[in-house]
Amino acid sequence: MASQYRKIGKNVRIHETAELNVEWLEIGSGTIIGAGVLIEGTKVIIGREAWLDRYAYIGGGSAFDPSSFLVAGDFLHMGRQSHINTARGVTIGDEFGCGVETKVFAHGAYLSELDGFPVKFAGNTIGDRVWLPNAWVNPGVTIGSDVVVGARSLVTSDLPGGCLAIGIPCKVVRQNCYPAKLTVEEKKEILERIVAEALEIALAKGVGNEATTCEIVADCASLLVSETVFDLEGRRITGKVAPWTEIIKNQLRRHGIRFKYGAVEGVYVSWEESGY
Repeated sequence: MASQYRKIGKNVRIHETAELNVEWLEIGSGTIIGAGVLIEGTKVIIGREAWLDRYAYIGGGSAFDPSSFLVAGDFLHMGRQSHINTARGVTIGDEFGCGVETKVFAHGAYLSELDGFPVKFAGNTIGDRVWLPNAWVNPGVTIGSDVVVGARSLVTSDLPGGCLAIGIPCKVVRQNCYPAKLTVEEKKEILERIVAEALEIALAKGVGNEATTCEIVADCASLLVSETVFDLEGRRITGKVAPWTEIIKNQLRRHGIRFKYGAVEGVYVSWEESGY
């Protein structure tokens, strides 16, 4: 691994086969970098609790140009063989799901521009809570927050926040649909399913017992897990850490409900308060 400046947070796990070759590198706490991952370039900043699966790739052609960078927020997820090209600057918010084989390109060039062939070098901006499951993004595209792009889509132009977009080229098929307003009954059905899944996991791990209680309260705004409160609207956790609460927390994460909280001396503390 080669780098002029490196700042690695707490509890970061980097597989021995991963290669990090970045002049300015910052990796947030709790990040996991899997086997065969390659990160290269002039400047790469990744937030907390990122997950880079096998053979995910940050960098590519022109990644060492002065104008190259990646700045990504918390909970970056890069699926297997996904690629964020940083020929020019790429800025990404929190909770970006870059699915399996998803590609984000900041340049496209091969044949002579003097002969009229298409050549483009331009950065990308992606907002908070964006999911690209096996999609491609062309250079110079801006994607707003709360956006879902259909699998196998090709994003060639900007997408507004809150939309669902699908196709080649990608077109907005529903506007202002995210986040959606669900009824209390719809939320209850979802939460009951999540809790049931968590209980099945707890029983399989030998954690399930009389203490594995989980009550849906406040019109589905909160979960009372034993004596610990998960505020689902404010995304706060108050109370003690236990194997059962950790299973609930992880199962909520699997359903896209993430909390910027960790365990400190047996209780849940926000990242901001703990300095995590």
